[in-house]
Order: sequence, then structure tokens, then C-alpha cells
Amino acid sequence: MMSDELFERLSNYKCYLNSIQPLLDKYFEEQKEFIHCKKGCPHCCEKGIYPYSELEFKYLELGFYKVDYNEQVKIMKRITALKKEYEKAGDKENFWHRCPFSNDNSECTVYEYRGLICRNFGIMHINRENKITVPFCVDLGLNYSNVFDKKNNKLDPELIENGHFSERPRPYPITRDSLMDKDLFVGEPLNFGESKALIEWL
Repeated sequence: MMSDELFERLSNYKCYLNSIQPLLDKYFEEQKEFIHCKKGCPHCCEKGIYPYSELEFKYLELGFYKVDYNEQVKIMKRITALKKEYEKAGDKENFWHRCPFSNDNSECTVYEYRGLICRNFGIMHINRENKITVPFCVDLGLNYSNVFDKKNNKLDPELIENGHFSERPRPYPITRDSLMDKDLFVGEPLNFGESKALIEWL
């Protein structure tokens, strides 16, 4: 049974997600000429470490219990197999794997309950050190590949100029860490708790 404290934390987290999602949607819409994310695109779910805070994982669990029973069984089988792989892995800190919540059709079974790392993936962003990062799918000819020079690892001004885009490609200060920043909150900041790789929570 869920404690009153956890219920309140999860309720506040849901309100927070509802408040930031329009901002993320706006960023994706502004960059739609450079972003190729669509339903069934599996790449961001195929290989990752997926950092999750305790609060994000508790919310993810809620989503799991709302999934169809037969799909729950499949998820648990994938988790069991994954944990066996993890136990045998030599480098546990860099254990990249397919997300067990991605189904046979490469669709997220807990989409409404996904973590922050999943919500902002795909957008070019800039961190506190002013370093620009493009999503790894640029190497697959997807996000930002129409304006990115892979050889020199930077945006190509010639491609941008000749592309006749209605918007310019631009990085946003919207990393997972920044989404957890206390300055984003109205009132008391959320207690996200400890963060670690998804596999360690499972």
C-alpha cells in the first residue's frame, strides 16, 4: 500500500510533468524541420543507460501496473533476462541495453509515465558549461542530420543557409539535470531522491 508521503510526492510530480510538457512540446514543434522522432522509431529505446531518479521510477511503476496483464508478463520476462545479462557484465557503469518497457513493436508501454531522459531526448541542447550536444541519432541520418557536419562535429552554416528552413536549428538549455533544477518549480522543489541507472532500480 502506498504511503501518504509517497502519494503526495507522486501527485506533485504529475503536476510538475503537466507543467513542463507544454514547454518541451513547444521546443519540439519549433525544431520540427530538424527532428525525425515518430511513433515506432526505436533508436532511443534500443540502446541506453536510462538514468532515473527514485521519484521517476516510482512513477514509472504506476504506469507498469496500468499495462495489460499479458504485456506485464512480457515486460517481466525482458527484465529477468536483462538482469541476468547485467550480473555477468564486466563494466556495469556502462551497461547499455534495450529498454525492457519497449514492446515487440518498438513502442513504449509506459509512455505517459516515462522518465525525464525520455521526454527531452531528441532535442539539441546546451549544458551549464555551454557545450552543445546533439542526439546520437544524428549519426543515423535522423535528428539534425540535415544541418550537422559529422566530420567536424558541429552545425554546418552552409547547410543551414541553403536549407531554406523556417526556423534555425538551436540548442535549448533543457538537459535532464536542468529539468530537475529547483528553479523550475513554483513553491517547494520536488524531492527526486537518488538517481541511478534504470537497471539498478529493476
